[in-house]
Amino acid sequence: MIKTIAEGVTLNFIQSKKFKDICISINFINKNEEKKTTERSLLSMMLVDRCNRYDTKKKMNEVADHLYGCSLGSRAVTYGKAHCIEIRSKIINPLYIHENHNILNDWLNFLNEVLFHPLMDHEKFDEDLFQENKSILLSKIKRKEDDAQSYTVMKAFEIAGKDQPLSVRVRGSKESLEKLKKEDVTSCYHSMLKEDQIEIIVCGDIDENALFKLVAQKLNFVDRKVNYETFYLLKPQEFGFSREERNQPQTNIAMVYATQTTVKDPDYPALKVANGILGQLPSSYLFQVVREQNSLCYSISSNLISYDGACLISTGIEEENIDKTLNLIQKQMERCKQGDISDDLLETTKKMLIGALMNSLDEMSSIIGYQLGNSILKRNYPIEENIRSVSAVTKEDVVKVFQKMTHVATFICASKEKAYE
Repeated sequence: MIKTIAEGVTLNFIQSKKFKDICISINFINKNEEKKTTERSLLSMMLVDRCNRYDTKKKMNEVADHLYGCSLGSRAVTYGKAHCIEIRSKIINPLYIHENHNILNDWLNFLNEVLFHPLMDHEKFDEDLFQENKSILLSKIKRKEDDAQSYTVMKAFEIAGKDQPLSVRVRGSKESLEKLKKEDVTSCYHSMLKEDQIEIIVCGDIDENALFKLVAQKLNFVDRKVNYETFYLLKPQEFGFSREERNQPQTNIAMVYATQTTVKDPDYPALKVANGILGQLPSSYLFQVVREQNSLCYSISSNLISYDGACLISTGIEEENIDKTLNLIQKQMERCKQGDISDDLLETTKKMLIGALMNSLDEMSSIIGYQLGNSILKRNYPIEENIRSVSAVTKEDVVKVFQKMTHVATFICASKEKAYE
């Protein structure tokens, strides 16, 4: 059931008796702009660290204990042209508490403090809070860049998605973070509260009408008019290739293909099956040929970047095998375009994808994530319908989407010779 709290603010209830917890996911969505991602990423961390009423980590832990160990976390994530700050909290269902405790009211009061009364000093974020989280975010960005595989993928996205959302780093950059001031994050916070589209999802065994009244009272957001887009098609540009060398034990490769198929395209179920055939599963061509038959790598995979209309192939190999690996990857893509796909592989792939969808119904986080995708895409697409769509995919459908795919970029991060001797 979906209800409206205010213009631009919706509340979606997912009724389920499978879980002993109740989870709320509060999502603030706006445009994915490079100049804003760093401050939004930092803001997401600061909001759940501590707040005005609970101004120390000890006090935050104490209130969580009072609420029978409720959890509170945040993340920043992109959906193509949209950037999302998610605040998520989980608490035990009052049905399993024997004491007469108005836990849901206290829980929503706590979330009200976190969202509407952050730790500020003279209407600006507290300096210690700002500096601590800035340091933590900087460490996260550096760790991401120091990881060879992550760095390789990031650089491939920058090449393939030049001047497009794919190139925008979800956590932001070191350069923009170092320049960031607490006034910037304060302004970002007020903008988020007043201007972002807000999608609230609650999952659990709940009294929807009673909880709606409580959420609407405690999370009293104002009306807003939001204009943002999500999915788009990566524009194929002139093929981009780049290579760097770093002190690392192996060479990493990332290849990006433009799929020419959006996440709402009727061909999208076929694209999911195609990705499974190519490199998502242990039965996939890339895994079987590059890893099993030729022993060129420990792992290799393909993944859809669905909201950007892209497909990523990534692997780690020995430097002397670069040309052979690239050649084998391209051959697997070509055989798929030519329709060299057995009926057994097609059916195995469909069964594995359907199994994953069915298993997601047993995980609260997956259920919430799936519903958030529906909300962002402004559609009603039950998992059962998704399963039927995958089941109906034919070999001809799969070949059709493969033939639309275009190789747009390759980035190689090579191991420096003798660096590890």
